[in-house]
Amino acid sequence: MKTQLIQSYIQYTLEHNSQPQSVYLFAKHLGMTELDFYNYFSSLASLESEIYQVWFEECMQKCTQSEPWNTYSSREKVLAIFYTFIEDLKPNRSFVQYLKTRDWKPSLQWPAYLKGLHQVFLAHIQPILTTGIASNEIQERKFIDSKYAEGLWLNFLFVLKFWTDDTSPSFEKTDAAIEKSVNLAMDLLGKSPLDAALDFGKFLFQNK
Repeated sequence: MKTQLIQSYIQYTLEHNSQPQSVYLFAKHLGMTELDFYNYFSSLASLESEIYQVWFEECMQKCTQSEPWNTYSSREKVLAIFYTFIEDLKPNRSFVQYLKTRDWKPSLQWPAYLKGLHQVFLAHIQPILTTGIASNEIQERKFIDSKYAEGLWLNFLFVLKFWTDDTSPSFEKTDAAIEKSVNLAMDLLGKSPLDAALDFGKFLFQNK
C-alpha cells in the first residue's frame, strides 16, 4: 500500500503541477480516509521523503541480486549503483525535475526530501568501502577514511543534478559523468604517491 500511495502522490503532483494541499484532500482524492493514510505516513512530507529511499533500496536490491555482484571490486560496485540508480529514475524523470525546480536552492547542500536518501546511501556505501579498505583497494587514512562515504554522497548528488539537466541523447553525458567522477573518486581513495611518501617518511622516523 505504501508503494501505491507513493505512485499516486507522484501522479497527482505531475497532473496538478503541485503537491496536494493537505492529507485530507489527498486521501479524499484517493477515496480513502485521512486515518487510513496515517497508517502508512505521518504527513505528506514524510511520504515525499521516503520516495528516494524506496527508489534507492530497489536499486540496491537489483544490484546485489545480480550474478556478478559478489565478484565486483569496490569501484565496480559503486559504479554499478550509480548507473543503476539513474537508469531506474528515468521513468520518473519529470517528477525528479519537478522536485529539483521546486526545492533545490543554491544556498542548500540538499533539499529536506533527500535526508532519508542520504542515510540509506551511507548505510549501503560504507560496507563497500570497508571491504575495499580490507582488500587494500582503498587506502586506510586515519581520521579521513571515516569521511569517504560522505565524499561519495556529494559525488552522488553531483550526478543526480547533472542528470536532471542533461539533454544529450539517451543521457549519454550522464553516463560519462558517472564514469569519470566515480573513477576519479575511487582513484583518490586508493593508494597514491603521497601515501607511499608518508609511509617511507614514517619508516625512516621509526628507524633513525
